[in-house]
Amino acid sequence: MNPSRTTITQVEPLAGHWLRLTFGDGAVHEVDLADLLQAGGVFGPIRDDRAVFEAVTLDREFGTIVWPGDVDLDPDVLRGDQAAASGAALRRRVVQAA
Repeated sequence: MNPSRTTITQVEPLAGHWLRLTFGDGAVHEVDLADLLQAGGVFGPIRDDRAVFEAVTLDREFGTIVWPGDVDLDPDVLRGDQAAASGAALRRRVVQAA
C-alpha cells in the first residue's frame, strides 16, 4: 500500500520546537510547533521537557506523529492543508517539494 501525500513517513526533532517531517509523496517540511505547544494542557510536557519533545515517533497506523501519552497531531495540519483547531499558526519551511 502506498502512503498518501499527507502520511508522515519520517520525523526528526530539530532545534527549538521544530520538526523535520517527510511525507508519503516525498515532500519534506520543517514545522515549528512552538505556538501550538503554548496552549499547554497535554502539550505542556512536550513544550517544557526537551526529552519528551524528542520522544516523538511515528504512528504508522494513522500516518502521523505521536508523543508519550498518545498525544498526536493531524498530518493535514502539519502539512499545511488545514488550520490547527486551536487557531495556532504553524511556521513551516519546505525543504523539498513533492
